[in-house]
Amino acid sequence: MPVDPMEFAERVGVELSTLLGRRAQEELLELSGEAQFSGALGASLLCVAQLLRAPVERGAAPATVAAIAARQLELLLTQLEPHTT
Repeated sequence: MPVDPMEFAERVGVELSTLLGRRAQEELLELSGEAQFSGALGASLLCVAQLLRAPVERGAAPATVAAIAARQLELLLTQLEPHTT
């Protein structure tokens, strides 16, 4: 039975986020909040860049591939609820 791509994305995305959060707590805890964010974001973007590498190597324009990824990221962020205290 084929795997649903969105179910896969949700399940594996949660796993990757958990691992990244754990690693950041272990290795970046002594850094400022901004430095922690920068390190975690850098690791995340490197992962995304590695995934986007294949279509670019097959000839897709990097700007096009990045724009598709940016639209998907924006869609995910628009689904978030504002943080209230």
